[in-house]
Amino acid sequence: MIVTVTPNPAVDQTLWLDRLEVGSINRVAKSHLDPAGKGVNVSRMIHRLGWPTVAFGFLAGETGLLVERALDEEGVQHHFLRVSGWTRVNATVVEQEVGRATSLYAPGPLVSPAQCEALGGLVRFWVPASRVLVLAGSLPPGMPLGAYADYVHLARASGAKVILDSDGESLRLGLEAVPDLVKPNRREAERLLGRALPDIAAALQGARALASRGSAVVLSMGAQGALCVSGDRAWRVSPPLVEQRSTVGSGDSMVAGLAVALARGQELIDGLRLGAAAGAATAHAEGTSLGTAQDVAALLNSVQIEELA
Repeated sequence: MIVTVTPNPAVDQTLWLDRLEVGSINRVAKSHLDPAGKGVNVSRMIHRLGWPTVAFGFLAGETGLLVERALDEEGVQHHFLRVSGWTRVNATVVEQEVGRATSLYAPGPLVSPAQCEALGGLVRFWVPASRVLVLAGSLPPGMPLGAYADYVHLARASGAKVILDSDGESLRLGLEAVPDLVKPNRREAERLLGRALPDIAAALQGARALASRGSAVVLSMGAQGALCVSGDRAWRVSPPLVEQRSTVGSGDSMVAGLAVALARGQELIDGLRLGAAAGAATAHAEGTSLGTAQDVAALLNSVQIEELA
């Protein structure tokens, strides 16, 4: 079992148009809604890859019901706690003429200390039965910034592996608890390190600096692939060449591949290969949709992994 925790899930709305005219009325050609939030997407891809998973977090209002119904339709097991307000809606505008996507992310509903404690209780109950715990995404207003660090300690005490994919202070505090693996993207790593990572050499140096704190690091760089540092070893991962339609959910799909490999007891390099194929499959899918298991399988052998000195 792989448990994912998404404290701040969302409904992703994708809007397609030819070109966005800022300050004017724009006619949308088509739109689509998907259940979302980093951990939700991770569970969705894990389920597609054929591994059991359960998703936890907070949901609110009618938009929260949309997330639940969509997960039910996909067959993804979930146990969300209901809170007041509305689950956030994140909008992605896809400009088809220029191949550009712009995303707008909302903050999410306010949660109380009692509700945060209840979520911690669910994690505490389920972690002993799980092989991997994935902590993913932003924290909603009212949730302690150290929550992920607390969950890392719970998982490590029970023997479960932990993957952390967050940003800002929750990532910094979570990293101090030494999860098994962290997966920042380039911008998240730059914020964490307080410096720019403009090229591969700088990004590798940054990944090594983060890995020196004890966790394996997978630093994703979009179309440039990813860098991985674990102990004194490092790899560059080059994804399959696909027509990239949207990067939304691509990093989450990579985390799903890494989590499945960890749950299987495979080597890190196997997780990098599966994760890169899953990420590329989702990048090739339209809007905020995820890639399919068939897409992932077709791309698996096209992933290139080079060990670095």
